[in-house]
Amino acid sequence: MKCLLISGIYRPEIGGPATYLPTLAKALIKQSNQLEVITLKNSSAPAQIENWPVNYITRDQNLLLRFIKTVILIIRKAKLTESIFSNGLFQETAVALMFIKRKSVAKVVGDPVWERARNKGLTKLSINEFNDSRLKVNQKFQRWLICWSLNNFDRITCPSLELKRLIQGWGVTKPVEFIPNGVDLISSSSVNKEFDLISVCRLVSWKNLDKLIIANAKAKTKLAIAGSGPEESKLKALALSTNSDVTFLGQLDEQDVIKALQKSKIYALLSDYEGLSFSLLQAMASGLPSIVSNAKGNTDVITDNSEGIVVEINVQDNISNAIQQLLAEPEKINNFGNAASRKVESDYLQINQVNKVIKLMTSGQLV
Repeated sequence: MKCLLISGIYRPEIGGPATYLPTLAKALIKQSNQLEVITLKNSSAPAQIENWPVNYITRDQNLLLRFIKTVILIIRKAKLTESIFSNGLFQETAVALMFIKRKSVAKVVGDPVWERARNKGLTKLSINEFNDSRLKVNQKFQRWLICWSLNNFDRITCPSLELKRLIQGWGVTKPVEFIPNGVDLISSSSVNKEFDLISVCRLVSWKNLDKLIIANAKAKTKLAIAGSGPEESKLKALALSTNSDVTFLGQLDEQDVIKALQKSKIYALLSDYEGLSFSLLQAMASGLPSIVSNAKGNTDVITDNSEGIVVEINVQDNISNAIQQLLAEPEKINNFGNAASRKVESDYLQINQVNKVIKLMTSGQLV
């Protein structure tokens, strides 16, 4: 089978799709499939050298021109393939599917309408509150567009049951399959622990890194933040003004993320919303305990006082108290970390997750 994999971001950029597409590509090749990738990159960014063709469209150009170029490229490449997997660029892929029919699967990891509104400062609502609210006219159009796009695919996958409910609530009528994310187990390392805390994510408002930075200052601990995004300058200024000991590691590739995790004692993820975080699973696979918000995507994975601590982040002191509590008990750190690693091995191994997606791509069915 020859497959076309599509995403708006690709490694070394930060984000689930950027990490996931190469993982899926390796699994497809191992099963004797062929593939090509279509993705975006900034004009200044170097092309990634892979064992499969990667077709780039320049991100920083006129949006309409970029859209047309992407649709044409998808149509041209899809003619030579049997199956399409899209982890982004849903509108472009949907338009292409109107001209050339192929087996098609879309993986949705969040609500792009809500994310766009949060990034632009147009709403402070949580993802559930936003979906229950009365949308503005332009947001209604964006919602209609994403719904129309997804209904052009054969199957939809998503990494959480909460997100599945939201997608169906948008009016998506195509089958939506819940397939949790997965990672490989990571061998333990005896390197010195440079950081008390680490968080790996895009630097966006709903990750609540500002609250983590403030808690880090109060707990007098050392925090590492890996990633880039629109909140970066604001977060650096906050760390400086609060005298919070924060090392901003910037955008790292996957191997450097793993090295950073191994240098840390505790992983922290205080998001308002998570589908199912790759970086959280990677931290668990590395044997780290976690301090997470009570967002559904986090509590689906982390059980309070089992693999980590779940906190209500609306009370700022809850975060610093959890940090101090866990660091005061090294045995608990070890026990939580071991439990986290075992949970990944039993429930979130990457090979099982990827095989389910490949099954959908080839047969349209999970079983």
